[in-house]
Amino acid sequence: MNQPAHHRRLNKVNQPAYHLRPNKAVDRFLLLEVIRRLDQFENLSDYTYFGLGGPYLEDFRILYEQREDVRMVSIESNEHIFKRQKFHLPCRTVHLEHVDLFHFIDEYEHDDQKSIFWLDYTDLKKKNFDYFKLLLEKVAERSLVKISLRAQATDWQRKPELFGRKFKAIMPDPEDNPPLIALSYAKLLQDMLEIVVQRALPGELPTMFQPITSFFYSDGTGMLTLTGMVCSREDKSEVRKAFDGWSFANLDWSEPKEIDVPILSTKERLCLQDRLPCDGNAGETLFETLGYELEKGEEGKERTKRQLEQYAEFHRYYPYFIRAAP
Repeated sequence: MNQPAHHRRLNKVNQPAYHLRPNKAVDRFLLLEVIRRLDQFENLSDYTYFGLGGPYLEDFRILYEQREDVRMVSIESNEHIFKRQKFHLPCRTVHLEHVDLFHFIDEYEHDDQKSIFWLDYTDLKKKNFDYFKLLLEKVAERSLVKISLRAQATDWQRKPELFGRKFKAIMPDPEDNPPLIALSYAKLLQDMLEIVVQRALPGELPTMFQPITSFFYSDGTGMLTLTGMVCSREDKSEVRKAFDGWSFANLDWSEPKEIDVPILSTKERLCLQDRLPCDGNAGETLFETLGYELEKGEEGKERTKRQLEQYAEFHRYYPYFIRAAP
């Protein structure tokens, strides 16, 4: 019997064209959806977006296209990347900070200004959790904080005890080895983030961290992302109401939702478009519509169905990749 993708051990990771990164793109657009829903009860012009933009500042470009009234600050310590950011600046309203992230957070004062922070890490280190904790203690109420962490379970396959030594202080059970099941491992990292949240904003404080979404995906490397809001405990019900009923919300620290969409050509998407949204078994319906497997191997058919089911779920957030003449 074939198991779902997240129930198989990660002994081998499929390597799609890395520059496309469709699952990362879906996760990025879902953050924009969170920001859009935030606009229902907050004035977005009161917010500043802080992120680790990388050389191309892609998140900033997309946010500017959607909400030009949000102020934006990019944080970058690498001089070479900082120079490329100057070249790729998408608009004049992005302010570039050439500074180390910890130094920036350490010096950060909210001055009653609300923020949207994305700590977009590509690694997994204890300091990532430390920066997250420090930031939660500093931001103004009604601020959004998102964190992305490397969630590749096989990193610890040969030396599981090393994980315990590195993260013992924030593990639910320091004696347990990290699981090799992809989604279970991502849930462990989320549980560790929850412990950090509880220490940063304990129950006796008037503020809390309300989780909003959490996702696990892989574009060659497993990643966990968690987004939530720092708010007063009195405002908890209002915040939850804005996201309650949204199929992608995770308001109670439940297991992260997996994003595993297929890489599709424009022609394939057009073929599937008139069958969306699907009633019933979306994977089977779209597979019959397409008429062939997207994956090789013995499990190619079943994996294709799983990915097409994911496409049906996330198609509104699926990116378009096109070739353009220079």
